[in-house]
Amino acid sequence: MRHENPSHSLIQVMRQLRLRIYPPSEQDSGSRLATQLAVEGLLAAVVLNLATVYTSMFASRMGANDNQIGYISSLPQLFALVALIPGAILTGRLHDRRRPVEVSLVLAGLFYGLAGLAPFFGYQRVWFLIGMVSMANAPMALYNATWQNYFSDVVPVSRRNNHYTLRTSMTFFAGIVVIQVTGIILGNARSDSQRILMYQVCYWLSFVISLLQLIVLRQGPRDLSEHKSAGWQDLLAAFREIAHNRKFLGFFGVSVLFHSGWYFAWPIFFIAQVKYMNANEAWLSYITVSSSLLQWLTVRYWGKYIERCGIRKAVIIGAAGLAINPFLTALAAYLPVPLQLPMLLIFNLINAFTFSAFQLSVLQCLLEVIPQRYKSLNLSIYTSTLLLANTIMPILGVQIYSAAGASLTAMTLTMTAATGIRLFGAFLFWRRWRRLRDEPDNGIRG
Repeated sequence: MRHENPSHSLIQVMRQLRLRIYPPSEQDSGSRLATQLAVEGLLAAVVLNLATVYTSMFASRMGANDNQIGYISSLPQLFALVALIPGAILTGRLHDRRRPVEVSLVLAGLFYGLAGLAPFFGYQRVWFLIGMVSMANAPMALYNATWQNYFSDVVPVSRRNNHYTLRTSMTFFAGIVVIQVTGIILGNARSDSQRILMYQVCYWLSFVISLLQLIVLRQGPRDLSEHKSAGWQDLLAAFREIAHNRKFLGFFGVSVLFHSGWYFAWPIFFIAQVKYMNANEAWLSYITVSSSLLQWLTVRYWGKYIERCGIRKAVIIGAAGLAINPFLTALAAYLPVPLQLPMLLIFNLINAFTFSAFQLSVLQCLLEVIPQRYKSLNLSIYTSTLLLANTIMPILGVQIYSAAGASLTAMTLTMTAATGIRLFGAFLFWRRWRRLRDEPDNGIRG
């Protein structure tokens, strides 16, 4: 009597399961590409969370001052700004839209891996960390821009919301797991030297996982269709195309204003949590993970909301939730000490509930109005403008905080200003929706 090998049976079951959720391309009706994009997004989120979530705390453990904390938010954006448009022009000459995504993610992972060497550089270790993280952000920005271009080319408009919702859900899930695990481990470390070693391991792991991300990405379509190659002579033409597209200019202006208010408060959040509420790595992870968990739980709801009500209405709700977050953070610092961090966590959940609406809709709003002839360059111009804002606004936020006295009152004034800018941006998103409410919305399923 022939006995079946149990290990062989397990392999067969796993193979059938894989084929069910990730069918061969010739049997694919869209699910294979959706799964591939989702898994690649999950790995991208693991890399980003390992390499960036605790960068400010890593620098702080190595002796960084307030200005250096501000530079951690701003200098990476400056490096990305310098590299993005030349990178877009170079990648625009490639007919394979997947290739620049591959190259940029590997370069970003390599620089993150080098950042793990920072403690070996003595008195310059904080600046070495800032330098490596800044250099990594140049290919990371190119990855984001080229991925958006790749996504819009390989995914039909009718499937974008579904595919992007699944990918976003996976990125939130990765954030929950990675931040919770690393936060608990770091929070239980017995000394700063142990924590610093753990930070190094996080950066080295981010490089290894970026290689896994490359493997997954290479399973996707290559998109070898003919595209017009972009050169320096086309940059002026791209600006002209943008200048004559009123819908894109309207979205462009509102988005840049809102993002400016968003970036303005980034380093102040860290200062408020660590300096005025005494949060450690464990508390930072609790706050971040609880937000990520709620975002993950609500992302499919917001995806269905977009199918019913559209991307332009969803972006208003998401922007409004983001707008009140700085003020609520400042408010938490005035509560009795035992309540500060627990209430900060609760306040942050208000922002988290609507964040998925913003995350899912803002990219689709961009792709809905982006001029198509020089799409790759136009995406880079838009992203470069956001990077410029992300370079200036965090430094401006820290400078205003310092000029106002670097005190609890100064933190409150800076956070209130950030809330004001964000609320005005949310109001302009509402005005834009009112103006375009009778026009077709790409997010609504017909």
